[in-house]
Amino acid sequence: MDEREIVLSYKDVVLRGVDLHALQGPFYLTDQIIAFYFSYLSSLYDSKEEDILLVHPSVSFFLAHSRDENLGDFMEPLKLSTKKLVLFPVNDCTDFDGGQSGAHWSLVVYDRTKNSFSHLDSIAGANHLHALHIYKSLKGFMGPPVATQPPQSMINEEKKPPAPIADAIPEFVEVPSPQQKNGYDCGIYVIAIARAVCQWFSSTRNNNKDVDWISAVQRHVDASVEITMRDEIMKLIQELRDA
Repeated sequence: MDEREIVLSYKDVVLRGVDLHALQGPFYLTDQIIAFYFSYLSSLYDSKEEDILLVHPSVSFFLAHSRDENLGDFMEPLKLSTKKLVLFPVNDCTDFDGGQSGAHWSLVVYDRTKNSFSHLDSIAGANHLHALHIYKSLKGFMGPPVATQPPQSMINEEKKPPAPIADAIPEFVEVPSPQQKNGYDCGIYVIAIARAVCQWFSSTRNNNKDVDWISAVQRHVDASVEITMRDEIMKLIQELRDA
């Protein structure tokens, strides 16, 4: 298969031969494979009912490294303030001109209920500084939504409501993550963890055994994804091509 041959066009993602070659392994996943799977998860879970957003890798990279004063305007279409969970893929690329891609992927999850950015890295510590770029760029824009009206009791008493919780600066935490057993499956862990988070969030209404999404990740993501996940994604791509 020619590396430039278009294999699949799915939503706003185009997969080519080079992407499938990387997926077959043993190689790093391309950003297009991660973008494709995030788009697929979004089609399953990103709705008004789910309140969850999976950010495209290129958008995540831009947000992490942008120094644009109009960053807030750029983020407005993402509607971050309406989402309870936001998932940002993190890459260690330092080539801002786009000539090269990085070698390591990890995941940052913003949890509005905790007002925190949690970083999960399948090589502990490897992407810490890169994850901090996301946090530092976005911490001033995130936070629990502000109530549109104060409680009626406050109105009756003509007292000012307390400062909105959205004014609080989110925290950044490193969360224990399943660890990869080789040097190239970081992208697989990002995808598997993202899927576990989405599945947990979707099933919280159905008496999920896991008390939070971190527990769900620890329960459902382990080294077995290094064996199974690539084939699962390849089969998914084939099914979408045949549809």
